[in-house]
Amino acid sequence: MKRLHELLGAEHNLDVVSRTLRDFARGARARAVGGHLITCSDESERECCDAFQQWFVQEMLPELKSWSRSPFSTANLGSQYEWGGVAIAEHHYATPESHDGFKLMVVKVNGHVAVDARPDGTVYGKLPRYDVESTFCGALHAMLAGGSSLPAVARLEEVFASEGLDRLAMLRDADQTDPAMQPLLAALVSTRLQARRVVLDIQQHRPHSPTLYLVLPCVTINRRQRDTELVVGMYTADHREPTLKVEYLGLGDDPSRYQVVDKHGWLHVSDDQLREVREARDHREMVLDHWRRHASVAAPQDERLERIVHLTDRKEHLDTSVAREALATLLWVLADLAPVPASILLFARGAVGIHHVYRAHRLARNQGSEADARAILHDLEQRVDALPAEQAQQVLEMLVAHHRESAS
Repeated sequence: MKRLHELLGAEHNLDVVSRTLRDFARGARARAVGGHLITCSDESERECCDAFQQWFVQEMLPELKSWSRSPFSTANLGSQYEWGGVAIAEHHYATPESHDGFKLMVVKVNGHVAVDARPDGTVYGKLPRYDVESTFCGALHAMLAGGSSLPAVARLEEVFASEGLDRLAMLRDADQTDPAMQPLLAALVSTRLQARRVVLDIQQHRPHSPTLYLVLPCVTINRRQRDTELVVGMYTADHREPTLKVEYLGLGDDPSRYQVVDKHGWLHVSDDQLREVREARDHREMVLDHWRRHASVAAPQDERLERIVHLTDRKEHLDTSVAREALATLLWVLADLAPVPASILLFARGAVGIHHVYRAHRLARNQGSEADARAILHDLEQRVDALPAEQAQQVLEMLVAHHRESAS
């Protein structure tokens, strides 16, 4: 672990990072090891993938077939973590041996950026590709330039605006960040935010066997010669006991605070949080707490609501089918009368998926719209028939109790 800490904020050879992960895995003495690699679809990430395969996967992961070892992998535009991915990967590597002790799950998130040392100075974000100058990363470049209609870019923009911090505005503001450094800073903060998405999913998931997670956000530095890699930070999420403990060490998520230094051709990035260990936050509770402190919404008065409230008072007549039907009706009514408080409550209490986290944060800060809220309610409404009867009844009673509390 000490050696991993020493890598933070600094550029290294690709082999160094993957070999250090291998050494950490060996020292952890886990009964099984799994790997999840998240990269950009860009063909320039081949060297990054090869180093991870050679030094970590081949030496630490179980054989899928004879002489075949592979990580669970995600490659898309902008190195974006896909919700649910870590739960699937964890299940895949929950081998019989891992139930006898624990498994180590290494999740490596790699953004990328080009760095080109030219006679007139260092250029970030551009490098020749097949003899034609190109952008690295293209998805981040499109986001920074604005005007893109790609869904992948829209998803990146949503992540960059998470928790009310307009990171795109910071990157575009010459008074807050150096314009020449914009592609590098964007890649650093992007992989930092994608790693947070991984951990949000880990916090919602109960592993199939005891698991110690290591989530490592990195940025591949695409160069004319062999690529290198800068380690942004590291999360450890210990789920070997019933209570999950999550800590983070590394760069924060505010690019305006990053300080970049070139030390003899090797990049070093720091901020005021780089060496500060922080406990991961509960974003569901954060949303609810922020809403309670800043919102003041009167309970809606409506005959349809009162009928459902009266129905829940007669629990002995509320069988499973009626509970689901009543919940579906209540969600429809709340979408019409009070979508924002209802959606925030459902998110905070875990009735809807963590992938709504950005919508929920916007709503709690009065930056969202009723369309955001209705999207959350609609998600649950679509799944009502598949909910276990007990869960449907619990959600129904929770919403009714909140209505009574707001009305009193």
